[in-house]
Amino acid sequence: MALDLVKAYYISVDPNRDTPGIMKTFLEKRFPKFIGLTGTKEQLESAREEFHVFAKAKEDANALGGYVVPHTAITYLLDKEGNIVDNFFDVLNAKTVTARVLEKMKNDPDSATTGENEQSSNGTKFTYEQESLKQMDPKMVQTIRHIGNLARQLKGDWANMMGAPDLNDGFGAYRYQLAFMSYALTLAHFHRLPAAPGYFKDTMERIITKMLEPDVWFYWHDASTGGGSMYTPPQPMLYDPVKKDNIMYSAYVQSMTAMFNSLFDDTRYQKRDALTFEYTATLWGEPRGWKFKYDQNSLNKQIFKNMVAEGYLGVACEPECIYQVCNQIPIIGFRMNDILTEDENLAEEVTREYVKAWQDKAGGIVTKHHLFNTFYNKHFHTKIVVPGGAGESWTGFLMNAWNHDLVQETYDKRLECLVHTRSDGTMSANTGPIELLPKNVLYLASGGIWGWNPVWAAEMGDDETRDRLLEYAEKHFNPRIQNGGLMYPRNDTVHDKEGNFVMVSPLLSNALMPLALLNVRHGLKRLYENPWGARNREHYGEPALVDVDFNVDVYRAVYIAESRTLLFDLAVYEANLKGSVTLGRVFGRGDWILKRDGDEVARGSSHSLTVSPGGSDLVDRDAPKVPSRLGWGYSFKANANAPAGINKDGDLLHLPVNSTKVVSYELQWV
Repeated sequence: MALDLVKAYYISVDPNRDTPGIMKTFLEKRFPKFIGLTGTKEQLESAREEFHVFAKAKEDANALGGYVVPHTAITYLLDKEGNIVDNFFDVLNAKTVTARVLEKMKNDPDSATTGENEQSSNGTKFTYEQESLKQMDPKMVQTIRHIGNLARQLKGDWANMMGAPDLNDGFGAYRYQLAFMSYALTLAHFHRLPAAPGYFKDTMERIITKMLEPDVWFYWHDASTGGGSMYTPPQPMLYDPVKKDNIMYSAYVQSMTAMFNSLFDDTRYQKRDALTFEYTATLWGEPRGWKFKYDQNSLNKQIFKNMVAEGYLGVACEPECIYQVCNQIPIIGFRMNDILTEDENLAEEVTREYVKAWQDKAGGIVTKHHLFNTFYNKHFHTKIVVPGGAGESWTGFLMNAWNHDLVQETYDKRLECLVHTRSDGTMSANTGPIELLPKNVLYLASGGIWGWNPVWAAEMGDDETRDRLLEYAEKHFNPRIQNGGLMYPRNDTVHDKEGNFVMVSPLLSNALMPLALLNVRHGLKRLYENPWGARNREHYGEPALVDVDFNVDVYRAVYIAESRTLLFDLAVYEANLKGSVTLGRVFGRGDWILKRDGDEVARGSSHSLTVSPGGSDLVDRDAPKVPSRLGWGYSFKANANAPAGINKDGDLLHLPVNSTKVVSYELQWV
């Protein structure tokens, strides 16, 4: 078997007691296939530092030698060159560990396994690792903070979001930035931090609020009139951004609100008139202004009605022009809304008829040369193909949600045309001589020409291409930390003196780089296939970080049902800051123990909380203390007034966070 190729090593953290003879006896009885390793104090200390293992001796009169050595229980998986390729916590069951080991081995030509697979809805088999068990790296966390910073800017403040195109229009306009910022957070929560709804919810609500501002949607009164480069027939000016066409705005609101509902089990946007588009110009136009009232359900129904009216080919972005990329959004929106109900399956109907419609009108979704048909012009009854990374990669990223086989084939055929390898080993996008375009056309059309490539690579699981593109960005896009967030300053210059592409649009900085960093292999596809909702509700009842102070960064948050364990890693983003997190659904589940970096800091039952001696720094000095019946530490009754320290409030457990050092917590029910 393939697993026979794996060698297991058991490394001591206590050289004083663990002699080679004792190690041998211990392993022969319990783990006969393991190889025991011990050494001098200095050798083991070096190994612990290399593998980030915490170990510290504590006095214990009942233990051999009068002490015990609590330590981090992590198993590392190394490849043949000694590189760490995965790690496993002791709360994982054998099935999960085996599957992840086989997944890593399947790419090794000397191994004889394809891994443990799961089958997608279209029959394609994949093996997925559970990304949430890994701690996120600092760039991912800083990316989430950057989006949070943007979402918290005051109404009308679009700092770091204003682009070069006139009137902030084009494919990098506010609506695109906000939508894909929201998608980046959705994928990060769903795949990387599933037990941290409180880390994302407030930010995503703020993004939706900004999406409803006239600065974002009122452009439609001009865009709705036709004409332009497509020479479409002129028509009366429209103001309602949902009722007809404008799918590149309405579908983003549709999908964003449905994702919010799915992620947080929150129906606020289903309430009547919850999505109202309102603008009063005061000095011109209608004296009473404009007000268009929708909600999550009526918006979804209107978009479906528009889709059916067009024979399922799609809804127009501008009059007469039906873009494929824009119509991937309502498909995703239909699916997210479907999962929230028990009786609808609009996504299945739309995707089935969509394929037929494009076959009939354009000969298919892609051409014989493996290019996406970009859009269909109803006025001229013709399809238009626009090659290039901006449109192709954008379309491929979104369409992978429901049409993987076609997208994978297209990706494999087109990748070499979209990117190239540079002499330093990095990759960049093939952008062509775009600087020859009229200036406003250049800025309007090319905001995503570079950034959609790593986004598509990330979605397809092509880590090599994504990582090499991101290495290029690190070298040439001038990344910096602003208020704890990772951002890339706007640069309107296309190429530097050495010919390197250096243009950075707000869309690239605020949405595309976050998507490339935060998304996982087939992340959108996996969300589409099995989102949280009415048909999949068990997630909503699991323990989680239900509120996270904005000063706090979350590096990991996952509940492992098999072992009844909540793992979470926290830090404040800047020195001298204080914050807190609130854990929900903690009490009423039985006895539990909370550990911090391997040491117990608190324990409790269904109704009580007791702080251990090792958690004394978590206690607010001014909080009322009750001596523990165990003879050590302090207990707190329900609703104890300890806002600055660890405390219990009904079903909630509040935990202070005061250090920039990432601290790992393990909350386990016993």
